[in-house]
Amino acid sequence: MVSFMKKKLGELTGMGDPSLLPPPEYLSEEDCLNCSEPCPDHKEYPSYLNIEKDFPILGSVKPYGRHIIIATGSSDWPKHIESDKDSFASSLYQVECNSRSQQSWKNLVTNSNMVSTYSTLPDGYDILLYPDNILISNVTQDKAQDFYDIFINTPLPTSPINIEKMMKHEKIGDMKVQKSPYKSTLLLCSHKKRDKRCGVTAPILAQELDHVLREKGLDEYDAAIIMVSHIGGHKFAGNVICYINEGSKGVWYGRVKTCHAAAIVEETIMKGKVIKDLYRGAMDNSFENQQKRSVLKW
Repeated sequence: MVSFMKKKLGELTGMGDPSLLPPPEYLSEEDCLNCSEPCPDHKEYPSYLNIEKDFPILGSVKPYGRHIIIATGSSDWPKHIESDKDSFASSLYQVECNSRSQQSWKNLVTNSNMVSTYSTLPDGYDILLYPDNILISNVTQDKAQDFYDIFINTPLPTSPINIEKMMKHEKIGDMKVQKSPYKSTLLLCSHKKRDKRCGVTAPILAQELDHVLREKGLDEYDAAIIMVSHIGGHKFAGNVICYINEGSKGVWYGRVKTCHAAAIVEETIMKGKVIKDLYRGAMDNSFENQQKRSVLKW
């Protein structure tokens, strides 16, 4: 009875169900927040933002198996990215809607502020794909179906992608594939047209994360800071997804403040550890104890 009451109390006060945490060996032993409130050393978010502080964040990530991150060069987008008919997100959405795929997992599609620096076609997009840990360039709207057939409507990887084999696919056309140039990525939801909380917190948080990374001697290829569109859970702003371990682990954090930036860089980016006080959930296959999923190891 006592343990049951403790569990329920934790769920009501924001902890959530402890069984949803990664295995103990992945959890950080460090206190994620050593700052006083208010903190004199880190920039605070505006007081007018209504950020949920009591609802449990653990278990607040909808299951997904693959993340498609589209370079748009912008940090804000229409409320629903698929509604922009002149975007790759819209074309891919139509392909997925018409697909008869029997995949047992969901795909997460987001726009990002990345610039398509690797594409040589004037209308080509760069696209990051996790957990595949690859970057595809020269992806055009009219090739959304081919992109889907080659990269999305396929089994989730269980080992590093054979890029040479993929480049020989009959539908590859002008598309190019390479290993992701980033050792890890920090995705920050900045979708202001969807919800101002993420739109306001993301730039402030990005500045502090960039400061910490520079202090640690890490550049953009060690840990890229990328603004992305809606990922869910705006009430838990700031929202951050950390892709680590060659993209095989996707760790979601919520209620992230500037005070947490150092801990995220030191514990998650540099050590691969999860900060349980901020943990919302993870991409499928990231950890052994995720229900009905198998961990990716490479």
